[in-house]
Amino acid sequence: MSEPRTQPLEIRPLMISRILEVDWADAHTSRLTFEHLRVECPCAECKGHTPDQARVITGKADVSIVDVVPVGNYAVQLHFSDGHSTGIFTWEYLRMLDCE
Repeated sequence: MSEPRTQPLEIRPLMISRILEVDWADAHTSRLTFEHLRVECPCAECKGHTPDQARVITGKADVSIVDVVPVGNYAVQLHFSDGHSTGIFTWEYLRMLDCE
């Protein structure tokens, strides 16, 4: 089993505020903007296969999340309103994004 700081209890996309809330088992709640999640998408198209291949993603202030799809017991795949949906956001990665 994962440690409490990376074990989500509930994931809520708040459409009006464009915030993804994640309640973690250690009683912390992450509040990540849809824009932040989109520009930090971990997929190879956005981050590349090596650091020098990473793209700078801009112009995503108005992006929404249209679907949150579970991936096993370790991640979610976020589908964004700009058509992008290839990133797999692991629990560890989502929690790390909260610390930036």
